[in-house]
Amino acid sequence: MMIDSSKITPIHRKDLTSGIIDSILKMISNGNWEPGDKLPSQRKLSSLMDVSMASLREALYSLQAMGVLEMRHGAGTFISSNTINPGEKIIELSMLLGNLDIKMFFEAREVIETGLASLAAEHATEDQINHLFLILESQKAAFDLGNEDHLHNLDLAFHQQIADMANNTFLSQINDILFKNLDKLFRILPLSKAGWALHQNVAKAIQDRSPTDAYRAMKMLIQFSLSNYLPYIEKYETSQTDKSLNTNFQNQEIR
Repeated sequence: MMIDSSKITPIHRKDLTSGIIDSILKMISNGNWEPGDKLPSQRKLSSLMDVSMASLREALYSLQAMGVLEMRHGAGTFISSNTINPGEKIIELSMLLGNLDIKMFFEAREVIETGLASLAAEHATEDQINHLFLILESQKAAFDLGNEDHLHNLDLAFHQQIADMANNTFLSQINDILFKNLDKLFRILPLSKAGWALHQNVAKAIQDRSPTDAYRAMKMLIQFSLSNYLPYIEKYETSQTDKSLNTNFQNQEIR
């Protein structure tokens, strides 16, 4: 069925992409949009939400990566019939978080992995670069087979290969700490085709021996990855705040 456009409200937030993602997730959670529903055209949706087409597309690609939306060529954008329940992801994320600040973790990734990509463009051997592209090809094949476990392992292998290509033992040891948490994060939201394209951009920049382009491509990849987690992080933080407020209120009642 076609979605009721009157339910769509403008977005007024500093982080437009995150705002769009959050708004669409709320529409689904509230039952206003159901699996199989078709979204309005991107032009109409951007007008209804009062956001730019660029911000809207970035949000839609992120939601597609989460498995929330299906963007069908020539047909439009639909709510996925296999939409992941955001509540389930909040639980998974809360179990993962512990004492780890996810936003700080991504800041660390941006500092370390962009540097590794830049060094890889300078120091990688031809054999290492060829192996990097073999990983990408294997990922492409895994998409066709729908093998998420294999995709997970290949995603880790891609990032590990870049760390090895940087040929810096000290940075590699620091990166090992990141990898323990990357393993957990990748299992919550596995590699998407949109994310795969950004991985390919990193590999091409390294192949071109351009440290600057490799740095930028890796930064874009990490920022895209963070945008996929932001809705869940924000919901988790809100739930923790609400829980804290309820606890304080109950304590006051007891006193």
